[in-house]
Amino acid sequence: MTLTETQLQQLDRDGFLVIPGAFSNEEVEVLRAEVPRLMAEDRPENQREAGGGAIRNLLSLHRRSEVYARLVRHPRLVRPAMQILGERDLYAQQVKINPKAGFDGIGFDWHTDFATHHKRDGVPRPLALNLHILLDDVDEFNGPLIFVPGSHKREIPLQRSVDGEKWELWTVPREAVAALVRELGMVSAKGPRGTLLIFGDNLLHVSAQNITPYSRWIFSLILNPVANAATKDVAAYAHERDRSPVRPLADDCLLQPLAA
Repeated sequence: MTLTETQLQQLDRDGFLVIPGAFSNEEVEVLRAEVPRLMAEDRPENQREAGGGAIRNLLSLHRRSEVYARLVRHPRLVRPAMQILGERDLYAQQVKINPKAGFDGIGFDWHTDFATHHKRDGVPRPLALNLHILLDDVDEFNGPLIFVPGSHKREIPLQRSVDGEKWELWTVPREAVAALVRELGMVSAKGPRGTLLIFGDNLLHVSAQNITPYSRWIFSLILNPVANAATKDVAAYAHERDRSPVRPLADDCLLQPLAA
């Protein structure tokens, strides 16, 4: 998949793209079929909501599943990232699903990803790209991501916080969020399953609680240039240590048989 000039201009202006239909229903079903097994595993990569409730994040999926190892190298993710960044050598910085369980999936505070990537992980520059695939239909009720268009071009104040069970990150004070939202507005990144979201490391965003009885699974791959790699030693599931460049597979890689 190659992004059009119009899409590249929109990404530069707004800081994000929403691309419906990037992945087929058949491909999404292949991805969804792996999730129950991964959720059942008792391991640190399955982080829970504060207080030990529902699973908040399933991390390092490409090291736990051949399906997700293929997805990390899917050309519909890797090639647009190379095109946007003008870089061939990108590594998988983080690979996860935020499952946001029905009723129990708590939201995330207002934040920019680069604040945590820089302060916690030691990533030098805000070059990493978030590539999300909606594995469920996402609407205004089940906790969509909400973006502030153009906020990636503003200086945003930060405060240190803790998310879930020990997940260190930096959030944005409410007064700063209020000023930016009044000026720039908000966009809810909704869409049917198979929708692709692309957004940059400096974009201000948030997500609310899933108030429905239904799941809201979103896959997230962060690709970062090898030349911009983290300089601090953090848990591998928070920031992967393998800096090998990802190379795109065939476009039908998710539908090919798995090794016996």
